[in-house]
Amino acid sequence: TRCWKKEDARPPCFFGMWERLQSQNQRVNGVSNYLGRPREPSVCLCHSAPAAVVRQKAVDEKTEEFKLVYRFPGIKYCRVLSRLKLLQTATTVVMLPPICYLYLQDQVSQNILLYTTGIAFFAGAMLYGMSYFLRRIIGLIYLNETGHTVKVAHLTFWGRRNDIYCPVETVMPLDEAGDSKGELLLQFKRYNSTDILYFTIKFGQIVDRQKFTQIFGKFE
Repeated sequence: TRCWKKEDARPPCFFGMWERLQSQNQRVNGVSNYLGRPREPSVCLCHSAPAAVVRQKAVDEKTEEFKLVYRFPGIKYCRVLSRLKLLQTATTVVMLPPICYLYLQDQVSQNILLYTTGIAFFAGAMLYGMSYFLRRIIGLIYLNETGHTVKVAHLTFWGRRNDIYCPVETVMPLDEAGDSKGELLLQFKRYNSTDILYFTIKFGQIVDRQKFTQIFGKFE
């Protein structure tokens, strides 16, 4: 014989409703437990923190106050010359394919082809030589308010401005660079880099002589 239970006394019509109420109560309790559980911090934020610090440091470096120390007024002419030479080289190179095509069609002589080719190669060589020199001419030199960071502005291959930031202790004094005061071009050298930039005192202007001495030392 089967033992009599109290649940067996429920009518069959209420049995299905009782089961649905129990399942709803379980779902509500599960949601409450989930909402009450303390949420753990996302791992992505931890990994992105160093990148955010680096970006913030770069922004602070660019927005920091810098004082002008040296200026070369002729840098604007160097910029115009660099862009004109780039335009001339591009025009010469664009004209070379049509001349070659006309030569293959026997519409121009061989002398014209050789002349155009020579001009194109000469313009390219001149562009490389001038760009190599103009990209190393310093237009502006700055020093920040704390006296720890030097900012140097020079031209790029395309004639645009490029800023270089370096600690003041990495800048080599002019006496160690091997330059004399009467030279036209002075070398801007750094201990941690092999790149050499140039600036001129004869045609340039020292705006703040005290900060200039702080960067390059006493120059005899």
